[in-house]
Amino acid sequence: MMDSPQKISVTLSSALREAAETLSSNRIEQARLEAELLLAHILDVRKEDLIIHSEHELPGPQEDKFRQLVERRCRKEPLAYIVGHREFWSLEFAVNPKVLIPRPETEGVIERLLNLAEDVANEKAMRILDVGTGSGNLAIVAALEFPRARVTAVDHSVDALEMARRNALRHQVADRIEFLKMDLMREWNLPHNDLYDCILANPPYIPTRELEHLMPDVRDYEPRAALDGGSDGLACYRRIVANAFSYLKPEGHLIFEVGTDQAGPVKQSLQAHGGWDEIAILQDLSGRDRVVSTRRALG
Repeated sequence: MMDSPQKISVTLSSALREAAETLSSNRIEQARLEAELLLAHILDVRKEDLIIHSEHELPGPQEDKFRQLVERRCRKEPLAYIVGHREFWSLEFAVNPKVLIPRPETEGVIERLLNLAEDVANEKAMRILDVGTGSGNLAIVAALEFPRARVTAVDHSVDALEMARRNALRHQVADRIEFLKMDLMREWNLPHNDLYDCILANPPYIPTRELEHLMPDVRDYEPRAALDGGSDGLACYRRIVANAFSYLKPEGHLIFEVGTDQAGPVKQSLQAHGGWDEIAILQDLSGRDRVVSTRRALG
């Protein structure tokens, strides 16, 4: 009786090389980096450890699992959903297909908050509202940056709120964040005696007609409700402008992330509503208008 052929052992370096070639052939940018992140996830090690131990053998079960994850990525499933987390503000946030994957450009909202509040950050227990919290990244970073702040995070999705709570527990700020279910597209039903120093928002801003033209990583996997901004992409901004005014303290700030070519229309919406001043438009690292902030006037 002939012996069954033995499986040829695979080293970490050869497994990475093959995976990077496969990913690259499927038009995955940064194929080598993504292969390293997937293998580090499988082995539960740091990416740097793959280099240190590059000639170690990759055990069969882990090799099979690694191949499965590479195949998922080739089908354009986002890397963040495959490994279950994404970095934001140098912190790790758990994510799944129920929440939008945090983007680096959204850090501009936090940067603007820090700039506006730097004079009072150590003296004042701020009240911050995060509208459409998703994974909770904005609310949690705000709570970490302002240890005396009280934060309210709202979302229409119960699944998103559950993920946000999980991340808040992980970063040890759950005791200072109140999570509430609320549809931002309806009249807000927050207690009016809870006025806020600052309202943060990264609302859906993709025009409906453009959704089908998005990259498949986004179009086919990320939650549509977190992407669809209505016919012109501005539906959520109009609702937030109308509602936020009643929930901000005089001289309180409203800070938005905006999509391409939306800063001007959002500014016009604020001006048309009235009662807002110090409207500012800020660019991201690519020079695109990315953040709009404004202040509720005293009058």
